[in-house]
Amino acid sequence: MSLNNKKKLSELCQKVGVKIPVWTQGAGGNISIKEENTLWIKATGYRLDEVNEAMGIAHVDYQKMAQVLLKEKWGDFEGEDNYARLIRESTLPGPGLGMASMETGFHALLPKKYVLHFHSLASLLVYHELNKNKKRVIEWFKDKTEVEVHFVEACRPGWALSKKIKGNASVYFLESHGIILHSDSDSILSMWTTLEKEFCRDFNYSELYSLLDNPKSFLELFERFATKSMPFKCYFPDVAVFSERLEKVLEKEPSGEYRFPKESIKTDRDMAELWLATQLIYHFCPEFQEVPKEISSVVKDLPTEKLRRERELSDG
Repeated sequence: MSLNNKKKLSELCQKVGVKIPVWTQGAGGNISIKEENTLWIKATGYRLDEVNEAMGIAHVDYQKMAQVLLKEKWGDFEGEDNYARLIRESTLPGPGLGMASMETGFHALLPKKYVLHFHSLASLLVYHELNKNKKRVIEWFKDKTEVEVHFVEACRPGWALSKKIKGNASVYFLESHGIILHSDSDSILSMWTTLEKEFCRDFNYSELYSLLDNPKSFLELFERFATKSMPFKCYFPDVAVFSERLEKVLEKEPSGEYRFPKESIKTDRDMAELWLATQLIYHFCPEFQEVPKEISSVVKDLPTEKLRRERELSDG
């Protein structure tokens, strides 16, 4: 990987990863850069803010992966196992390199240089508003930007999601799953920074707008939004994936609601970030719909989720 692209990938990961929890929570999200015939992507199991030029990067033969995905005719049962195997086989080993992310499929299929996927709270609310009034949202985007925007209905992460990412759009809104930005220029991230603020302003999410415009420290946000008890809501696939880990930290109240003890933030910062993001969505939009049961009930058992636990490939 050229020094320039290695530095650029690290910078992009840091730029997205620092916006906790409004853009990213725990080890969620993945960012990639294509270089000649290969692709470099945040390695699975790493937080975006952990990535640097020496750690947290995976190297992928993305053309091999794309060729397989474009012609595959796997059944649903075999598809998940085959996709996990394809990720392993397409990940190129080397000193300090990790395993590719479960979402590498759409990074390989999308043709442009930069692909950025993260769990933006504003993007989740965009899809919520789309479900309420599709015409209003579509017209709003036509008025605000010339880039092509696609909307992708809720589906399982990984293989199922990769099959849903069609075309060559600049922005993909994923129901219950965040956003994908796709461009030959990293300025796409600045475009989204502006667009999400305008969305929050125009659709009356004033509190989220204020957080985007004037970021607060994690502890300050946690004190303000996440110290009260609330129902256990699954607004992100990661909440389903880590539900057992979350429940070990949460305290169940007599009311049936849950509380994340402030003293446990240091014990499991990733889960604290997921819980805070959930609290924020619940606060901004109490009627927000949870991840469909047919997805949340199976996602933690996907073969690709096991890849998150595998950090280092052997050299060679």
